[in-house]
Amino acid sequence: MMAMGLLWMGLALLQTLQTQAQTGAQTGAQTEAQDSHQEIPVQPGFIEDRFVGTWYSVGLASTFPWFLKKKAEMLMCKTVLTPEADGTVNLTATFVSNNQCETRTSLLRKTEQPGHYVYKSIKWGSEHNIFVVETNYEEYTLLYTTKTKGNSNFNMATLYSRTKDIRPELKERFIRFAENHGFTEDNIVILPKTDQCIDEN
Repeated sequence: MMAMGLLWMGLALLQTLQTQAQTGAQTGAQTEAQDSHQEIPVQPGFIEDRFVGTWYSVGLASTFPWFLKKKAEMLMCKTVLTPEADGTVNLTATFVSNNQCETRTSLLRKTEQPGHYVYKSIKWGSEHNIFVVETNYEEYTLLYTTKTKGNSNFNMATLYSRTKDIRPELKERFIRFAENHGFTEDNIVILPKTDQCIDEN
């Protein structure tokens, strides 16, 4: 199975965090989506040039069935977003898995709505919709991701930071954001800071 991680993205921005938590897990569990795409807002006046660059995953909320079992093992990951000449955005996420450094790369495609990206996984037969709900570009961003695979729908919310440290107020903001989108306390985690694999240099 795929994330995020997603930084995203990141995301976690999104796919990477899923991969990190799903090592050895099986696919097939299902849950209902909590929001339609039309109900998910994006950052007003979204500016992609200010959004791309390096982000660190700080908070994660997920309805993925493996999440409760794996969340205690998850660590912060690093996501780098790079615009490509064809208009896509290259998402490269680096994270720790089984005490080794792993990297995952995905291409995010723009939609007609600035701040809304789509990633399709041919390997896993899934489609990811990534929404940049809120960001100040220089400090933090809040992402909401939906994943559809067949008749199954899953949701994820992610808090990303430009640095490995983030103000406590923004962590609380993320928790409220996740709760407002239907995630329970058990579905929300603040990811432990790590230097392994994701040093800032």
